[in-house]
Amino acid sequence: MDVLPVAVCIVTFVFVWVGRSPPASWRLDFDYLWTAGRAVWQGTDPYAAVNEAIRQGSLRWPFYYPGTAAVLMAPLGALSSQLAAAVFTALGLGFLTWSVQGWRRWIVLSPPALEAMLLGQWSPWLTAAAAIPWLGFIWAAKPSVGAALFAGWPSRKAFFGGLAILMLSLILLPHWPIEWLHTVQNTAHYKAPVQRVGGFLLLLAWLRWRRPEARMLGALALIPHTTNVYEQLPLFLVPQTGRSFATLMGLTYLATAIVYVRYPFGGSVSGTLDARWPYFLVLVWLPALLMALRLPNLPTLFGLLRKRLVLHKPDP
Repeated sequence: MDVLPVAVCIVTFVFVWVGRSPPASWRLDFDYLWTAGRAVWQGTDPYAAVNEAIRQGSLRWPFYYPGTAAVLMAPLGALSSQLAAAVFTALGLGFLTWSVQGWRRWIVLSPPALEAMLLGQWSPWLTAAAAIPWLGFIWAAKPSVGAALFAGWPSRKAFFGGLAILMLSLILLPHWPIEWLHTVQNTAHYKAPVQRVGGFLLLLAWLRWRRPEARMLGALALIPHTTNVYEQLPLFLVPQTGRSFATLMGLTYLATAIVYVRYPFGGSVSGTLDARWPYFLVLVWLPALLMALRLPNLPTLFGLLRKRLVLHKPDP
């Protein structure tokens, strides 16, 4: 039995449970997911539920996720916010640990994983699904980053699982696509890396398009997302050696420390993310790009067939 994922689950559960014990008054990203999931559990509109929480002063921002995320959160909506946060985060980190082996398991101590744990984000779930095909349905909760991961590691289980979640969400919440588009339109802090300074360089990842890590990186460059620390967790799938993994880990810690000190959140979210981006680009994204470009390209199906024919060609 692999005990490390279980241990990570237990430690994470206790940490989050204690951290969210009363009289904690701050609100984290998970509170939006839980509010939306509780609304679906109770048969009401998740977008209206979050808007009502904003009017009451308990939340600050609208629900930026698609209805699929609210539907997936519905079972946790039956639990208290504290218990739901502990279960959600513990399972996410547990699956992440289970999905990798060897030196890759240090990923649970990376800044993106730790920030995802503190905020209650989807990143550990999404990243874990790259190596656990049956978990791929979770990509429907955050189809932006999910699409990039699917580009790298496509599978039938992920496709049909995501499709099932989409159909279920449309049955339970028929109008969610309209409400979601209305919520996210003109949202300044969702930008694709190519829309940010120097982000076009990341398109070079497509030179290694046959490799899953490079496809994911190239797709992430084109897909709007916050590019915050927790969003960088999939980049830790790029390194193929322990040394390169440790290098990316150290650089990510350096970038995180710099932006936390120089540009803490408090004012404009989009302004803070814009200010943080140059550090993330230079210290995290570009090193990940260089690691991807240094990998040998995988052969195409035609190349594999040709190699097979050459190997089996009879001697004259």
